[in-house]
Amino acid sequence: MQEMRLKPSVIFGCGDVGRRIAKALNGQGPSDSKINAYANSIQSQQQAAKLGVACQIIDLDTLASDSNIDLSVCQASQLYYTVAPQKDGLTDRRSESLIKHFMEADICPAKVVIISTTGVYGDCNGEWVCELSPTEPQTERGQRRLDLERQWLSWGESQKIPVVVLRVPGIYAFSRLPRARLERKTPVVRASECGFSNRVHADDLAGICILAMRKAPAGEIYNATDGVPGKISEYLQAAARALAYPPLPEISMSQGQQQLSQGMLSYLSESRKISNQKLVDELGYQFLYPDFKEGIHN
Repeated sequence: MQEMRLKPSVIFGCGDVGRRIAKALNGQGPSDSKINAYANSIQSQQQAAKLGVACQIIDLDTLASDSNIDLSVCQASQLYYTVAPQKDGLTDRRSESLIKHFMEADICPAKVVIISTTGVYGDCNGEWVCELSPTEPQTERGQRRLDLERQWLSWGESQKIPVVVLRVPGIYAFSRLPRARLERKTPVVRASECGFSNRVHADDLAGICILAMRKAPAGEIYNATDGVPGKISEYLQAAARALAYPPLPEISMSQGQQQLSQGMLSYLSESRKISNQKLVDELGYQFLYPDFKEGIHN
């Protein structure tokens, strides 16, 4: 299969993962053009600049009314879209706004890789899930991400622009450990009562994004996970050890219903084991960190 060149590249959403993509691209040798990026904060813009990335501030929530924004660098680019939907509703208004802008300005990237979530599968009662499994999101967050996928894939098909979807579970790295939660000594539900969760190291996710840009065919969907499901309590206890904190108190699920946040309870309400076999077999990705026990200190 012929691989696409890595230039020019545009990163939409130059947060932690976006900057890791930029750093990885920079590490692969000289490029004929700078990496361009868009971020929603001055802090992200400044951090991107340290990597030699030309980064503009953009607010997709107000894009429709912003006549000054210039997205011309996206033309014929390899576009990495890492922006999460807004936090309300069942549709992704940010993707809708950007795609509409592209259509009106006649901007056509050469290829797009988008980040979605494995939450689109919903609760699978701890069973193994692959890309052919039904999508039945049970949270509004998952429904918004599924809408994100559908919007980009539909637009890509209509415009003959290759779009690739990466379904991503919990992203971790040493710099991303939940320090505030650990400092508060928030209890965890004991492993025997937890469902299965899934993870991927942030550096591996960046590598998967780049490989998908190079090799993945149009319209394909890949689970971007390390393929080693585990219990969230095991991960949080490992995080505590990595930061030299004492073990977190463990409680029952019924106690958790009374003590834990709605966000955590929503996370605990779903259990699934995500397969990455398609990613490994079709794209040949080799993980830097095959599971969180190897990656949690990096």
